[in-house]
Amino acid sequence: MKHLAVIIASLCMLYSCSTTRAVPEGDQLYTGSKIKWKGDKPKDYGNLEDGMNERLRPKPNRRFLGMPIKLWLYNLGNKPKGKGLNYLLREKWGEAPVLYSKVKEEYTSEILQHYIEDNGYFQAQLHWEKVNESGKKASVRYSVEPGTRYTLRNVVYEMDSSVLGQAILDTKAKSILKPGRIYRLDRIKTERDRINARLKEKGFYYFNADHLLFEIDTNHQGKVDLFLQIKKETPSSARIPYRMENVIIYPGYTLEKDSLVRNSAELDMGTYKVVDPDHLFLPNVFERSVFLKEDSLYTLSAHDITLQRLMNLGTFKFVKGQFTTGLDSNHLNARFFLTPNPQYGLQFELTGSSKSNNTVGSQVKMTTLNRNWLRRANRLEFKLAAGFDWQVGGQKVNQANTNGYTIDAELAISIPKIYIPGITINPRKPYVPRTRISAGYELLSRPGLYNLNSITLQYGYIWRQSPYIDHAFNPISISYVLPSNITPEFQKMLDNDPSLRQSMEKQFIVGGNYTWTFNNQVKNRKNSFFITLNADIAGNILGVLKKKKDDGKKYLFGRDFAQYWRVYGDARYYNRLSRKLIWANRLYLGYGYSYGNSYSLPFVKQFFIGGSNSLRAFRARTLGPGTYKSLLSSYTANEAGDIKLEANTEIRMKLVNILQAAAFVDAGNIWLLRETEGKPGAKFNWGSVLAETAVGGGIGLRADASILIVRFDVAFPFRKPWLPEGERWVFDRINFGDADWRRENLILNIAIGFPF
Repeated sequence: MKHLAVIIASLCMLYSCSTTRAVPEGDQLYTGSKIKWKGDKPKDYGNLEDGMNERLRPKPNRRFLGMPIKLWLYNLGNKPKGKGLNYLLREKWGEAPVLYSKVKEEYTSEILQHYIEDNGYFQAQLHWEKVNESGKKASVRYSVEPGTRYTLRNVVYEMDSSVLGQAILDTKAKSILKPGRIYRLDRIKTERDRINARLKEKGFYYFNADHLLFEIDTNHQGKVDLFLQIKKETPSSARIPYRMENVIIYPGYTLEKDSLVRNSAELDMGTYKVVDPDHLFLPNVFERSVFLKEDSLYTLSAHDITLQRLMNLGTFKFVKGQFTTGLDSNHLNARFFLTPNPQYGLQFELTGSSKSNNTVGSQVKMTTLNRNWLRRANRLEFKLAAGFDWQVGGQKVNQANTNGYTIDAELAISIPKIYIPGITINPRKPYVPRTRISAGYELLSRPGLYNLNSITLQYGYIWRQSPYIDHAFNPISISYVLPSNITPEFQKMLDNDPSLRQSMEKQFIVGGNYTWTFNNQVKNRKNSFFITLNADIAGNILGVLKKKKDDGKKYLFGRDFAQYWRVYGDARYYNRLSRKLIWANRLYLGYGYSYGNSYSLPFVKQFFIGGSNSLRAFRARTLGPGTYKSLLSSYTANEAGDIKLEANTEIRMKLVNILQAAAFVDAGNIWLLRETEGKPGAKFNWGSVLAETAVGGGIGLRADASILIVRFDVAFPFRKPWLPEGERWVFDRINFGDADWRRENLILNIAIGFPF
């Protein structure tokens, strides 16, 4: 105990001395400011206090768990003479002491006084005092006596009979300033902006919020009268609404061709004109993008949507709008100068891939594109991709069989409109809806087992609802699946597993699918989400149209066709804990139901688990379903399921330069929906989900070079669901010093990109 007391006393002395070591003589360490309320606290004192604290300057030295660690590090060093340890302590890791001499108490008091008044406390009293603390430290206490909070008594619109005055009066019904509400300056500013926005929708192009003035009368014992006026100096151009005289599109504009383009002939399209001397685009391409029409009233919404639609065509590098007064004083000319991107492009990508069935972990992709195919702003793309899922170590399986690869090829046409014969759909939205037609081929190869070929044709629509929400709907999706190069080892598996045999048969998949995506990931955002929901249905229409043959099955062109429905959800949450620390999480739920013609889901639609983008402590396709563990051929590694549950959590920490470290835990499993011969324990049961969930974890190192992230994750199992109950947690068996344990359990995942 005596030694403990000495240690605690020493730490206390270190704490008190080390924080003021670099404070100059005659100065003090500023430890912060506090707000003290006198009299009754306002009902919303918490919000007020938060706002006041945000306005306090300067900020004291930062603390972690109550300790000024960065200040301690600064004080450990001396004035640096080079790039050595002192430089790191003072310039990189540490933080200089915040001195009391930098505090401007009177100025800060004025800022706080204005803030309180702006929130309705016109009679507030505020005083400050310096608080000296021991050991060359000082703080400031701001005492606030708020007084009565003022509310609105009358809101008067002092308008004349002019067009502008009457237009402003028309906005009053939806005013946010109502008698009885608390006075707040930010609401007055919001009201001015609201009125300005409404006027912009009525043609007042040159009007702005600064032309409005609110006069305040506070002589009514806790009540405020507001008087809205138009400033006398408001110019005449801001007092009248405008109509569009000319709307002109310049789709091939560059600075070098400025004079040539401006002086070229105009092609009149009825509601707009096009100047395109090089004939880069068909003139009617812009029909669905230009919402400002000639001889129509100017509106800000049409203006903004036109700019965004033109930019979102994806064909132009820059879009610039220019407005001038027309020949008549109440008309506008609008010119849109569009600088095109290069028509042809070639892109290379090295990315992580996380397909719904986990068939591949990383991809190398090449894309060639034509941004203006047929001069209609159509996007023609050809993609070629090769993917792999590379894991080293783990259970004794044939590595050639588990580290498979994929090859994808796709030709796609994207048309900048919703194309439905006989129907015109052009929503008044800033985002360009598209019709997408694609044809693709995919090869999934498991060397030593099989190849799986699939050809897919799709016709569908993609559109953006908001900056964060996207939709993709493919009412027509046709695939033909063809297995090949089946080895004797895999044929033996097929012979012993009827459901696997059917899933690998040659068959058509005819149906449709829909995907909803929410993504608000922005650089440096503290909290962000990525959510994908997908529904996939096949064979329902064919099931009605086709009749059963003698064997009880239905056929299309002499081949089976699949009947199923399948849904999955993938939700990810990212929390930026600090500048160098991110907490990433994922939850994946998948469910598939086969019926009619199909006893099991097609192989390409089944769920798999394990691998570099899934449960990293388990080799791809070796886990599950349920508690089942294959005794027939452990190296074939080809387990799949109808139901999938997976959860992942990961801490990502920036180390130095491009290096990052990670610590992670993964959990999940797959299950079958029906009892399957030869696979005991594979059927899904709500009551045993947790008991049958596999758990693993590990650490990782990532090299993030912005354009490429190379990932190395080392993982090992915490829980093995195929073991007898009571023995599934294997923490007590972890033995890094045992070569056999390492060979059996440690897995190195090598991948491109983050796992999620």
